Amino acid sequence: MKKLLATIVCLAMSLSMLTACGKAENSTSTTDSTPASESASESEPLPPPEPPYDPAVLTGLPKDGDYPQNQRLLAVMINNISDSSSQNARPQNGIGSADVLIEIKVEGGITRFCGLFTDYTTLPTVCPVRSARDQFFQLFVPFQPIHAHIGQSIVMPQFIKTYNYEDLEANFDAIGFKRVTDRPGVEVEHRAYIDAEAVQKAIDKLDIDTRREYNSTFFDFVNYNEPARVLPGPDAVKISITHAPRYKTYFDWNAETGKYMMSQYSHYQRAVHETIDKNTNEQLGFENVLVIFAPFSVWPDPGHSGYDLQNVDYTLGGVGYYFNGGKAEEIHWEKGDAFTPLRIVNADGTDNTVKFNPGKTYVAVVSTEEAPNFSFDTGIAPEAESASEPAAAE
Repeated sequence: MKKLLATIVCLAMSLSMLTACGKAENSTSTTDSTPASESASESEPLPPPEPPYDPAVLTGLPKDGDYPQNQRLLAVMINNISDSSSQNARPQNGIGSADVLIEIKVEGGITRFCGLFTDYTTLPTVCPVRSARDQFFQLFVPFQPIHAHIGQSIVMPQFIKTYNYEDLEANFDAIGFKRVTDRPGVEVEHRAYIDAEAVQKAIDKLDIDTRREYNSTFFDFVNYNEPARVLPGPDAVKISITHAPRYKTYFDWNAETGKYMMSQYSHYQRAVHETIDKNTNEQLGFENVLVIFAPFSVWPDPGHSGYDLQNVDYTLGGVGYYFNGGKAEEIHWEKGDAFTPLRIVNADGTDNTVKFNPGKTYVAVVSTEEAPNFSFDTGIAPEAESASEPAAAE
């Protein structure tokens, strides 16, 4: 009897435990169940984070590992004369390394370059280096680069004083420079050069502050993480810029490289030649070409030996063209005083900033008197054109 009772008690306890376990399992199953849509949303991967945007100041391209972060830019005045065998600066050394190359008429119907370089510590041989001119100074002064030149025009000292630029002036006329020996027959003033070592010596001797934190780029660039902007204007396969009767610059669109390839007329050789960097023996090419028209006059400068030292009026702004990707876009430009950065806006009157695609840029500041001699070719055969003449500046 006792055995039977013990057996019954054991069976009862076992059934009780099984029932409890069953309830617990059912309870857990009910608690863990969630709607199918909610489970699916939790399993979807999160979208990748936006890539950081940290563009190079002069090109708008992504900074590489060697980018000189928070380092001051460098502006170098470069000769471009080509009047005779002895008065000849071409081909220049180092101009292909400039991230922005500016060309403006200076005096005597000749033009000069100013090259803007991102990293002075890697500056190649740049030759011939020439004297400073205020029409270039007024364009780059908002970005406060080190200003490298040999001598200066008679009006430059006043600009340097007005804009407190004494501490950033690397005038090699006062601190010494070298001349190349591989330009036989060329006058001595067209053979001066500088390089990274020379710039560093100037920095050390003059105690130039090389640190600067840039919070904006030279142009308003399209974010390099986004597709390039397609310009809304017509095709532009050839650009013809007349700075003066003897100084003309041309660009041919190369769809394979995505660049405008540069050539210039040589009065000395009476022909158009590709613009070559003597360091590399390669033709210069630019993703961007900017042409702006401005009023030119002559500085009242009796101390300049009668030369027609050119004065560019940046105060009122004007019209121009931006070229990229084989296409053209009419623009307006604004500047004001030297401390105000150059601003490129839409020509439709909306005052929206024109977005530049990343890359190197050639800038031409051209006298309004030469505007009728500027043109670009759409590449359309004359018989297929709706207009009989290629597009030209008004």
